[in-house]
Parts: sequence; structure tokens; C-alpha cells
Amino acid sequence: MTSDQHTRSPMFVDAPDTGLIIEGMRRYNLFTTVWFLGRHRRLLAELVRASGTRPGDDVVDIGCGPGKLMRALGEKAGSQGSVTGIDPSAAAIDYNRRRDVHPNHRYIQAPAQALPLPDASVDVVTCTFVMHHIPEEHREAAIAEMWRVLRPGGRLLLADAHPTAWMRFLFSRSARHHDSDPFEEVDIRRYTPSLRAAGFTDLRYIAGRHMTGVSTATKPGAQGSPPR
Repeated sequence: MTSDQHTRSPMFVDAPDTGLIIEGMRRYNLFTTVWFLGRHRRLLAELVRASGTRPGDDVVDIGCGPGKLMRALGEKAGSQGSVTGIDPSAAAIDYNRRRDVHPNHRYIQAPAQALPLPDASVDVVTCTFVMHHIPEEHREAAIAEMWRVLRPGGRLLLADAHPTAWMRFLFSRSARHHDSDPFEEVDIRRYTPSLRAAGFTDLRYIAGRHMTGVSTATKPGAQGSPPR
């Protein structure tokens, strides 16, 4: 495929049962650079800290896209840990496999609601800027899968856009219906009841410094056993 063909490819395509998936990696990388005003690396560092990832942890990043967060998580997990990037986009998986040859990093094509991982096999699950792309009818199943693959004491991080007041004002003026919140769909707090229903505890939400809302939660450890 030529460079011109890459440039013309759409950033997202709507796929059955998986919702919007990344198709144009160059466009997506440009979009994130513009959206975060060149501060994407700072955001990645903030997400790694919030995830609670430690050296030796096994981590899975759901909806890994171009793999930037996954590789940042891998640096924290170190050589004794492992990181798995999962994405329904064949383009994203191919992009990462060609660029990341780290022996403890792997990439798997799969949807969030059907993770090809064993029960209780990872210490940390991250899912950032992804939940609103998953078809609504599959979001509960995706959360159930996150719970299933986490070990007792494991930690979950969900994140999505949390625009500034000024950006909300601009979008609300351009929205068709001025009485609606154009960012309601991406407010990660909407999944708090589902996380509680799944069994997660220690739920916390913070509005990050980089137009990002972050929710964290814990899968309770086995009775009498502290988290790993």
C-alpha cells in the first residue's frame, strides 16, 4: 500500500459487533497529537501511574490502538512482567507487530467482549478511550470480561475524554441540541454502576490534567490474602 493510500484511508470503520475500529493509523496518531496538544507522553505517564502497574505485573491493554500506552505499561512492568495489547482492528495489530519486537509484548486481534485470555491471568487491565466505541449492547459483557481475566487483587483502569469547561462551551454551541451534553457518551463515570454490579470495589474517579477522566477499581483479593 502506498503512502497516498494510507493518507486517504478512513481513521475509523464501523464493524459489526465491534463498533468503531481504527483503520487509518497515521490519521489516528495525528488526531491524538492535536487533541492532547502535544502532551500525549505526559498523559501516558499519568495513566501508567494511575493503573498501579508494578515491576513483574502481567498487564492487558484493551483497545490498544497504536500501542503507545501498552509500551509505556511494558516499561513499568519490566522484563519480569508481560503486556498484552488487544484490539479488534487488524490494521492496529499489524502496525504494532511490525514495530514492537519486545519479547514480553504481544498483540492479539479480538473484541473487548471476548478476551482470548484465561481466567484470573493478569494483574492490571487498562481500557482507554475505547468504551464509547464498543456497541452499547456489548459493554456489560466487556466489563464482565475485564473482571474475569483479572486476578484477585487486580486493578482496572478506564479512561476517556474529560473536556475543559471552555471546550464544552464550544461544542455545546455547535451541537444540534443545545440542551444536551455532547460529551455524555464519553463520560467514563457512566460505567460506575456496572463496575459495582460486577463486583469491583475501591472505585475512584479523577479528572486528569490532560482532558482525560480516569476511573480505577479493584477486584477484591481472596479472603485472608492481601493483593499481590
